[in-house]
Amino acid sequence: MENGNIVNIKAERIMAHPNNPRKNLGDLSELVESIKIHGIMQNLTVIPLEDVDPDAAIGQEEEKYVTLIGHRRFAAGSQAGVTEFPCKIAKGLSEREQMSIMLEENMQRADLTIWEQANGFQMMLNLGETEESIAEKTGFSKTTVRHRLNIAKLNQDILMKKEKDEAFQLSLSDLYALEQIEDIKIRDKILKEASSSRDLVWKAKNAAEEIHRDKVAAQIIELLEAAGIGAEPKEYEKDRYSGKWVTVEYISTEKAAPKRISKKKFEGCFYHKSYRTVDIIRKRDKSSEPMTEQERVQKEKEKNKKTIKAIAKEMTAQRKSFILNAIAGKIEPLKDTEEVIKELWGVVVDACGYMNKTTLMAFLSDAKDWWSMTDEDKEKCRDKFQKLSIVHQLMIGAFCATSGSDFVEWDGAYKAETGEVITRFTEILAKYGFSYAEEEQNKVMEGSHECYAKKGEPAS
Repeated sequence: MENGNIVNIKAERIMAHPNNPRKNLGDLSELVESIKIHGIMQNLTVIPLEDVDPDAAIGQEEEKYVTLIGHRRFAAGSQAGVTEFPCKIAKGLSEREQMSIMLEENMQRADLTIWEQANGFQMMLNLGETEESIAEKTGFSKTTVRHRLNIAKLNQDILMKKEKDEAFQLSLSDLYALEQIEDIKIRDKILKEASSSRDLVWKAKNAAEEIHRDKVAAQIIELLEAAGIGAEPKEYEKDRYSGKWVTVEYISTEKAAPKRISKKKFEGCFYHKSYRTVDIIRKRDKSSEPMTEQERVQKEKEKNKKTIKAIAKEMTAQRKSFILNAIAGKIEPLKDTEEVIKELWGVVVDACGYMNKTTLMAFLSDAKDWWSMTDEDKEKCRDKFQKLSIVHQLMIGAFCATSGSDFVEWDGAYKAETGEVITRFTEILAKYGFSYAEEEQNKVMEGSHECYAKKGEPAS
């Protein structure tokens, strides 16, 4: 590479580099005004056009140059009416060297978009750089470089769309949450479906936890099948709440898989993979007497009520998981919590559910209830609860006050009072990014699920 002294070059002999990795130069208005007053305070670095496009340089009366460093200065100066620019001329640079210089200059700017940062690092990698050399040349840590390169793997059209959506408020730290997920297709799906930056973080965490549960479930199922226990028959999904089936045991997929499965214990059983468990099931003994029409209707209604309750149970588990993540600092807190505190207290008051000191603190333990905990565990829970912020304490309070609420009236109809208070609680958590995993769960909360009996239906 050969560098010349600084010389003045007419504006019409200079053009922007066609491969400048920075596609959006941002708002130039302040720089334009500064140049009008003070002129160009720092030289450009340019290269001969023939080093970029030899064919375009043929037949030129005057030698033309292409910007290498100083793209914003050149654009702003042109807008300000500058006719000559101070330039340092660099010669003999290969295409790779040109790109590397432009990337190194741009990557150190604080106002680059996420899309530009990610693609800039990827371009440097494509040019033969390593994570270590990129970190050394740009001043970023290797961890940051790795994060940016992971972002570059995302669907760039989706990324740009989210970045341009001001309501989404995309941030780099939120995108890092997607790195919990190995499958790039799932990352793209979450990015596309997320309604906000907070929603993206929660969906990513949910997906990562679901992937982990699926891995544990696969290990459990492998043990079950090795013990001769097969998958549930086709009719189970239709009849699971009909009373024809009994659940013998729930094996959690949120913990490590058991080391062995007893074939004798589960003889004649089947397995069914649920959201957070692998259920061991068997058929109930059939009754010899046929059902009357009234009994059939009642049985159908009871089946529907059980379906609603099962979905509601999972909704409660998802709310609890989210609150525990918030307490652990894995959910970004809101800056202004005054209104949230009022809203949470309103849920606690209106829910009128069972709640006392012991239920509040037992929330922080894996134990089933306060009374089954050791004195040492109780003391730890007391200490931890007392150190929580008022918002987190009220989240636990609202959870405990609503967790026993029933969405179903005695006649199988939607219980509007429960739906209203749970909706309010859910909307408060949504401010932090919470959402239910399935649309069916929203239908249960809103009262539109098909399993609800219509108001006015005769009771059986």
